[in-house]
Amino acid sequence: MEIPYERTGRGSETVYTINPRVLQDEIEKKVESEKLTTINICRTILALFYGSELREEDDFYVTTTSRGRRNYHIKVNTHTLNAMHSFI
Repeated sequence: MEIPYERTGRGSETVYTINPRVLQDEIEKKVESEKLTTINICRTILALFYGSELREEDDFYVTTTSRGRRNYHIKVNTHTLNAMHSFI
C-alpha cells in the first residue's frame, strides 16, 4: 500500500505500509508447504530494516492497531533504497 503525504518544508514523500497479515496471505498462496506465522514475518521485516541500518522514526516507523497488530511504514527515498540494496 502506498500513501503519499506532505510535510511542511520537505515536499512530498512516499510511504509504503507493510501489513504482515496481508503479506502472510500472499506468501502462503505461493509457498503452501512451509509453516509461516505473522510473528515470523514481523521479525523478518524488522531484521531487514535494522540490518539495512535504517533509523527508526527517520526512515521507518511502526504503528499498532487497537487489537495489537502491527503495521510497518517505510519512507521511500534514495537513502532507504540504497541502504536496503546494499544489505540484500
